[in-house]
Formats: sequence, C-alpha cells, structure tokens
Amino acid sequence: MHAITALHCTLIGVIFMIAHPSLYVAATDIHLTDLKYASHPMLFFNSSDIATLQEKARSSHQKIAKLLQDATVTMISKPQYYLPALDYETFGGKWNEMYGNNLGALAMYCVLFPEDDEAFLFAVEYMDRLAALPKWQVISTPNDEVPVAHTLTGFSTAFDFLYPVLDPKRRMTYLRKILQVTKEFYFYAKRRSWGSFYLQNHVATNYLALMHGSLVVAVHYRPALFWLKEAVKKFERTMTLLNHIVDGSLDEGVPYGSYTSRSVTQYIYLVRRHIDIDHTKDFWIRQHFWYYYNTVMSNFQRTVGIGDSNNNWFYGPESQLVFLDNYVLRNGYGNWLANEIRKQRTKNTSEKLGPAQHQLWSTLHTEFVWFNDAIPNKAPSKYGQQDIHVFNDWGVVTFSTKSTNVRNDTFFAFKSGKLHGRAVFDVVQRGMYSSWVKGWRSFNPGHEHPDQNMFVFAPSGHLFITDGLYAPKFTYLNNVLTFSPSPTSRCFQPWEGQLGECDKYLRWTDPSMKRYGGELIGAILEKGMVFTSGEAVEAYSSAMKLESVYRSLVLINPDILVILDHLKSKSTSPITHFSAFFHNLGTSFEQDTYKKFSGVKIPTSDGAMQMFWLNDRGESPKAELPKKSRDHTSNYQPRETNFVNITMKMSSKTINRVAYVLLGPSATLKDIRFVDRRGTGTTLLVTTNQESYNVAIATTHSNPVSRQSYLGNPGFANVKLTNGTVIHFGVNSSQLIPYEDVNKSVTTARLSFSITPYFQCMCVLLWFALIVYRIKNKNRLRKSRKRVLLLINVCLTVFVIAIIGTSHGILTCESSPLTNALPSVVITSLPGSGAELIGWLFYYNPDLAYAEAPSYVVEVPRDGNFQLNPLADACYWTEEDLQEYPILTSWVEALFADLSTMLLSKKWNWEANFKKRCLQSYQPTDDSDGSTGHKSETFNVRHLLQTEDDSPDVSGDILFKAFTQDDLLNHVKEHPGAQTVLHLTSGSWGLKLHWLYGILGHNMRAIHVIRDPRAWVANFLRNGHNLYQEFAVQQELSVMFKQSNRTCVPRGRYAKEYNPLWIELRKQSRGVQLYLQLAHLWEANTRAVLTNLMTLPATNARIVRYEDLVMDSQGSAEVVYDFIGYPLRPAMTHQLLQATHSGVYRTSYEGVISEETLTVWQQELTDEQIKDIETVCGELMDKLKYKKIMDS
Repeated sequence: MHAITALHCTLIGVIFMIAHPSLYVAATDIHLTDLKYASHPMLFFNSSDIATLQEKARSSHQKIAKLLQDATVTMISKPQYYLPALDYETFGGKWNEMYGNNLGALAMYCVLFPEDDEAFLFAVEYMDRLAALPKWQVISTPNDEVPVAHTLTGFSTAFDFLYPVLDPKRRMTYLRKILQVTKEFYFYAKRRSWGSFYLQNHVATNYLALMHGSLVVAVHYRPALFWLKEAVKKFERTMTLLNHIVDGSLDEGVPYGSYTSRSVTQYIYLVRRHIDIDHTKDFWIRQHFWYYYNTVMSNFQRTVGIGDSNNNWFYGPESQLVFLDNYVLRNGYGNWLANEIRKQRTKNTSEKLGPAQHQLWSTLHTEFVWFNDAIPNKAPSKYGQQDIHVFNDWGVVTFSTKSTNVRNDTFFAFKSGKLHGRAVFDVVQRGMYSSWVKGWRSFNPGHEHPDQNMFVFAPSGHLFITDGLYAPKFTYLNNVLTFSPSPTSRCFQPWEGQLGECDKYLRWTDPSMKRYGGELIGAILEKGMVFTSGEAVEAYSSAMKLESVYRSLVLINPDILVILDHLKSKSTSPITHFSAFFHNLGTSFEQDTYKKFSGVKIPTSDGAMQMFWLNDRGESPKAELPKKSRDHTSNYQPRETNFVNITMKMSSKTINRVAYVLLGPSATLKDIRFVDRRGTGTTLLVTTNQESYNVAIATTHSNPVSRQSYLGNPGFANVKLTNGTVIHFGVNSSQLIPYEDVNKSVTTARLSFSITPYFQCMCVLLWFALIVYRIKNKNRLRKSRKRVLLLINVCLTVFVIAIIGTSHGILTCESSPLTNALPSVVITSLPGSGAELIGWLFYYNPDLAYAEAPSYVVEVPRDGNFQLNPLADACYWTEEDLQEYPILTSWVEALFADLSTMLLSKKWNWEANFKKRCLQSYQPTDDSDGSTGHKSETFNVRHLLQTEDDSPDVSGDILFKAFTQDDLLNHVKEHPGAQTVLHLTSGSWGLKLHWLYGILGHNMRAIHVIRDPRAWVANFLRNGHNLYQEFAVQQELSVMFKQSNRTCVPRGRYAKEYNPLWIELRKQSRGVQLYLQLAHLWEANTRAVLTNLMTLPATNARIVRYEDLVMDSQGSAEVVYDFIGYPLRPAMTHQLLQATHSGVYRTSYEGVISEETLTVWQQELTDEQIKDIETVCGELMDKLKYKKIMDS
C-alpha cells in the first residue's frame, strides 16, 4: 500500500515539476531543499511519539483528553450540524470556519483512542465531504481567504495525524486537495491585501494555513518548499516586528490577540521543529504571558474589552499558555493560569461569557501536545496583591488584586496609546524596514477603536463603566469626549469625535491619521492608590484647535474613582461644546441627584454604584440617558448599549475642567469642590462617607517646572488625607527636595533672584516712572521728599540692575549651589563601558534633556590648568576647588540653570563671556615637561566620545535608532522647561563628584554606570584593538601621570588608588600587556569613584550596573527614576526595553545591543586573560556582585 502511494505521489510530483520548473529551482535556492521528517505524522509529532501520547491521555493529560472525547462525542451526536454539507451552496452559504477548527480535535482524539472506530469513520466522512467540495470559500465573501485558511489548517492537520490509517485512495484524494488549495493560497498571498499586511489576525491565520499545507505537501512534492519559504519569510518578518513590541501585547485587543497568538505559537513550534529556527527566547513571547494575566478579571471569565472584542478570548488561551510554560517560561505560570481559566470558564456556549461554537475546540490538539505535566502550577508572585500593570507599547494600564479568594475584587483599566501601539507607530513614522514595510499600507489596525483616554471601572466586582466591545467605529460608543461644532465632522454633524471614526473599521489610512494616538503620561500605584493619565489631543482633528485633552484618574480606594478632564483650546478654536460618554453594556443607568450635583446610578445587590460631576464653574448639568443606543452590529449579532451623555458648554476661557466622582457600593458622596484653579493645575476636595480627600493634579503635564510650582514636586498629582498624610504620585517622597533645605545650601557669594517676569517688568516700569516724575516736578518737590525719592530711585536702580543681570545670565566670579529645587542629574562612567545606553531612559522625555559632554553642542571649556583627559585622570576635586575652576563652575551652573538658552544661543562662548564679565585673563598652560598635551581647541578627541553617529544608521534593512544632536536641539525647543541630564563621558568626572555637589548642592543626583571589567577590557581590544587605539590609551595614561603633579595641586588631591596602575605601566614599559593595563585602569578608576561616592549622601549618588540596564530594563528604569526624583513615564521604559531587546540600537564598538552581548567577552578573551583580569579586579567585582569564573 505504501509503495503504491509513493509511486502515485512521485508521478504527480514529476508532472508538477514539469508544469512549474521555476518553482522547483527556486526551492533549491532557499536552503529548504529537504525536510527533517519524510513521513506522516510529522507536523507536531512522529509515529514514534504516538504510544507516549496515548499513555499520557490516560494519565497526566487525562483532563485534556476528556475534553477531546467530549468534543468528538458531541460532533458524532449531531452529524447534521457538525458534518460539512455535501453541496457547495449550503457549505458556502454561511461562515464556515468551524469545519476546519473542529478537525484538529477530532483527528487528535482518533490518534489517542484508535480503538474508537465510530470516531474514525466519522472523521473519514468529514474529510471525504471537504475533499469533494469544489471550493471552501464563503459565497458572500469570495475574496476572503480566512474561512478557507481555517479549513486548510484543520484538513492538513487531520491528514497528517491520520495518514498511517488512511487507505491509499484517500491519501491521494486528500493530498491532491491540500496541494490544490495550498497552491491557490500562495497565489492569493501575492494578490490579496492581506498578503502585504503584518500583525493582524487574518494575516497570521492565512500564513499559518499556507505553512501547514506546504509542510504536508512538501513530504511528497518538493516544489512545495517554495510555498513554505514564503510563509516562513512572512512569519519571520512578523517575529521581527513583534520583538519591537516589548510589552508582549497585541494591538487588536484580547479576543483578536488570542486569534493572532494562536497562529504565532503554532508557527514558533513548527519552525523550531522543522527548520531549526528558535524564537522561544524572543522578548515578545517571553512577555506574552502578562498579556493574558493582566487583562483578565479576577473571576477568570471576562477580559478587558479594548478594541473589537467580545467578553473574553476567541481562541484558547489555554493552548497558548501551556505552550509558554513548556517552551518559554518553564516557571508554572502558564499552566496555572490555563488551569484557572479552565476551571472558571462558562461551559454553555449560548451564554455571553461562553466560548463561541466556531472556536470551542480549535486549540485542544495543540494544548494536548504542548502541555507539560512535569511543570507544576505556580501563581505569579503578585497574585492576590493589589497591583497595576502597564502595557507601555499598547498604552494600557490595568489594576486588580487578581484572586479568586478576594470577593468582589475591583478591576480598573485605562487606555491612551498610539495607533497600532507605540512600536509599530514608530516603525512607520521612522520608515524602518523600508524594503518590506510600506508605511501604513503594511498594517491593518482596523479593529482598533477611536478610544484614546477611555477607561473601564468595575468596583467591588460590579460592572459600572464597561467597554464598547465589537462595534462600528463611533467615538460616542467609547468612554471618551466628543466636541462641537467641528469643521471636519464626517458623521453626527456638527459633532466630531476622534480621528478615524464613522466606518465599520477604523480609517487608519486617512491622511489625518498620521499623528493619531494618545500618550500614556503616568501610571503609578502608591500606598494602595492608583494615578494614571493620558493626553489625547493628537487623537482629534487639528481643525478643532485644541491644545490639550488631558484626562487624569485617581483610584483612591477600590470604591472611589476621581476623574479630571482638562481641556485647553486656542483662542481661535471653533469649539463651543463638548460631551462625555460613559457606557454599560448590561445594565441601564438611572438618574440621580445629590444636593446641587447631577448624577446617575446603577443598583446592585451590595448597594448602588453612583457617578456625579461638576465643572470648574460650579455647574453640574443633567445627563441624557438613552435607555438603549441605536443597534450597532458586531461581527456576530446586533448589540445594544446603555450610556450616559453629559454635554457642557465651553467657557470663554481657553481652559475648561470637569471632575467626575465614581462610587462603588460601599461609598457615598458628601461634597465635591474645586478649591484651587490655576493654569498649571487644580485641586479638588472630594468628601465621602469614608473621608475627605484633597486631590491636587498638575495639568501642565509636560513641564516639570510648572508641576514643581503647583505641587511642590515634579510629580503628576498629590492626594492629602484628613490626617495630613500626603501621597505623591510620580516621585519618591524620600527624594523630595524641601525648599528650606535648598535655601540653607545657598551661600551669600552672589545674589540669586527667583522673580516672575511680571514682577520684574513692574519694578522696571516703577523705576522709570519715578525718574520721569522727579524730572517733571523737580522744582515743586520739597527737599525732604526729593531725598526720599532719590533714595527709592537708588534702591530701585540697584534692584533693576540685579534683575537685568540675572535675567540675562550675567555670571559672577564667585559661585554657589544652584537654588532650583528640581533635581539635577549627572551621569559619569568610564568610556567604552556602554553607559550611553542609559540615554534611552531620558531621550524625548519632556521633563528632561539628555546632553553629553563633550559633544558638538555641549563643549567642555578649558579652565586654567584643567585639560580634560578623554579617558580618565587621577585628581579628586571637592567643594573647595570651586574657586580654582571658575569657568567650569559657571559652565555647569548654566547647563543646569537654562540648557535650552545655552544650546540654542548661536553666540555663546564660555571663555569669551567669562573673561569679559569677570575681567580676568586666561593663558593656556604650557607643557614644560615636553610631553604631548591637548590642543587649545575644544578637544580634538571629542569624536571618540560620541555615543552614536550623528544620524541614524541604516544597516541592511533596519534603521538603527540614534538620538542625534539635532534631536536634542529640537527637544529643548519644544520643551524649554526640560531639566538637564548631563552625561560627562570622560572617566575623569567620577572623581569630581564632590566638586559637582558643591555647585548643585542637595539637588544633585549623580549616577555612575559600571561595567563588568572583563567586558570593558574586551570592548577596548575588539576589532584589532580599535577602541584602545582611538582613545590612545597608552599615550593618555602617560599624559595623565605626567600632569597629575600639576593638575592635582594646589590641594594635593591625587587619587592614590592609581598607584598600582602607575607601577604596572612602569613594569610594562618594554612589553605592554594591553589587557592587564586596562584591567588596572578599570580597578584604579572604579576604586577611586567608589571611595568618592561613599562620602556623598546616599540620596545624592548611586551606582548603576550596565548589565542590570540590559537584563532588568524595567526594574532598572524604576530604580533610576525613583532615585532622581522624576516620574517614570511609560514611554521611557519602552525606549530602554527596545534598545536592549529589540535589536534596534547599537554602538560602534559593541555592535547591536542584546542580552547575548553581555557574555561575548567569554569567547573573545583567553582563559589566562580572564583569570588575570579577575585577579586584578576581583575584590571590586565581589563588591559589585560580578561572578568570577575562577570561583566556579
């Protein structure tokens, strides 16, 4: 029988090759000239595995086997429903993906229980019917290959599983059908729109079908390898893009996300099994578990419904979760969550929370194959604790306790994100992968909603404000704002919501969508309270002339949510009204009032849930409560919703604010008041039956100076309780800089004014008016009055001169610590340590401006004896040295006082300015010893200290990310309030932190970045000692020691930690061992820096290991921002994660940065070199927790 089949297959293969010779030739060029497995079954397992699988079905996998059995019994009991129709008109007359979805489970059952003849005969009839049909398309949608993809995947899987027990005729019949449809699929992949898309559920489904069909056919017909290559190529590009998405999410929402991940997990398994491409270590798949865990509510039945959704998953997710545990995580999390979902899942498919019949059994066969019973179930460490999770790519925040033991747990979610997520938005905007990504034409985020700044709130387990689920793309069906009248309204004139609305799918290709999206500003859990906020102005038409649509939400406790909408418009804006919408899909709202406040309520068994609102003019208009909206058809059926519509008039001012207080069953309202209203922020007094809360929110969210002015710290909000306790959102309370402490640190060496421009102008005008008055009335004034006016004039003259001086940055010769209460961040490191990586924690942050010195825009001036060594020097500086280096001192002061002005001023010259203002002369120092010194210009070696090229680098098909000097200049133009982060890239500066502390005072936050000495040495020796030669290490060390006697005086602070290095250099004068020289340099500099840091207050200095930035980017970001005292924006975490895990960032001396680059030194250094380096640096390595190889 096998011989006959083989002969038939060979003959058909020869015929196919003759008809399509080019395909066969191409297959031999793609390195897929053969398959690892030459007989069936082969897709997921081999014949030799069947006995083991059958044994598992009766033991460890018994629960899943029971589900397979139940599915088979159900199908056999209703053949008229589950068997495909015999005629195409009936089969194609409805959406028919069910037939392919069910085949995998049916065939798997037949493999596990071969004694069940009834099941096998049912499966054969099932496949006979499908094979006999002329086509598998749905008649009403002939150009949609998705239902065909499901059928092809299921049919190919069943053919592979059942091949050993099929008769030769059926083998040939089924194989011909698979070949025919697979060939068609390849044809359509080149012609349909889905063939050019990435990261969309239908695309993944179709290419998975092409891969299944190609793998099965290629066992018999080698030209099918060509089709397989196409599927693999498309999926590999998909995996590349997925690794940009560092939070493990999928933009289409949880249901469609489970649809895509069903295909992705199968692809990862198949390509690893058949082609030896391993994606199990990819960052996206390693994070994907959290996508399921943090989007499910505590009952494990319902998920957050962002985007086109039903109430939970379309496919799986048990199959995906057990895959993650077996092949990726291996920590028990996936098995545990799959088990919890399985236990709590509603079994009845007719219920809202029940699985759809079409998808009910579609992933049971892969769940059985992938489940590993040797991995015990284990809940994540935060299970049962209040926790927030931030999807920094998706732009979504979720909060819950996530425990079946917590009765009536509160679930809260908020979204403000970029179109298709931050990563894909960035890929499109930056034109990455230009040979195969063609802008938005390569993506299809049509299932997203116009929903930036939407939220969901389920207090104490009751659904109060819910998602819109699957619906037409109308803004009013989401919990956000619309405006009127808008000159660009497309539907519901004159009202307009967010861009892309009005159609069945989001109009993502519209030219107006180029900048569409929201921005997740903050997401903070502090002492049981949650603050989150989003800016959505880019989601609205520019014709509205809005400047800010900022929504802040404070979850004070599980039953009290306070929301503030801050709207800022231009004076020429046409908008006169706005409406806020709030939805509940299951229950109608009822009108409610309390005192002067209008509101709504929903009764529950535990008490009423209520919402009240008030604008900043004291108005609380009554809401409209349509009991049911117009029907809006989902993908499956008409769906109705209940909503609250609150319409308010915009005031004549450009700023309008509205507060909403949402209360769970245990809370009742006593009062809401705006107790403070300013342009920079507002404060609400919210009084409930539980307590009074002063909620202060800074609304100028992109200006830390304004936030500092309003809140007293650069965070986003404060909540003050009745007992006086203040909760700060966005800053570490221990790192706050009290004004009184700053004032104590100010010396009297100079005047320092902190005066508003209005007051300055008033003083100048008063001074001028008094002079004019005296001139005009000099003959009529009494002598005593003339004296008084003269005295006032003199005082005002002095005062005005001081004002003008400080306004224009006139520098005094003496110096003092800066008086700005905002933290001043300084970063130091040894060159070549990779410390430039930390810049990705600060680039594009509106609060901060990251500048490196020296660079083309921030030059380090010469000052007296000081000549910057680009590598390192051996001189300690302290506060007592401020007078020794007045130019440098003033340079540092100016960098932190007003970086924007300094960088943007084209005439700025530090040496010239200082000489002119202090009337001092400056003479360069001669090198009397005849040694080679530095040039008098600003450091010819500065190009060595550039962390990246001055423009993004294109290598092959990827556009590597870089933050250029132009980016910095544009950033400070856009955000003039951004505070300086100064990265001093020479190793010299680590010994001068006390001097910097003398300038910056308590404000200073110094970070020293450390690198494993073995990796650091390897960096300098890599590529033919390239970095060693560029930095002229031998020469610079010689200069350093020759000049140390002069540059470390008059105070004699030479760093004795450098003595071993000096001794080593003398030993090696005739035979230099470069790696030992470098090891001693690392040891000397690091020991000196640590000594320096230990004598600074712990709140002002910190060590950060480069390895932690790479291996624990999220944790490192939190540690760094907690230390520097600024709020960590989700976008900053995203940037660092991408730089370390997405392969989009590289340095000139280390290449593309990834976890793998951390241990490259093990292959580059010899065992002897490693041993010697560890001997020299071992003591410090132990302190810094670097594990030594010679200890293992």
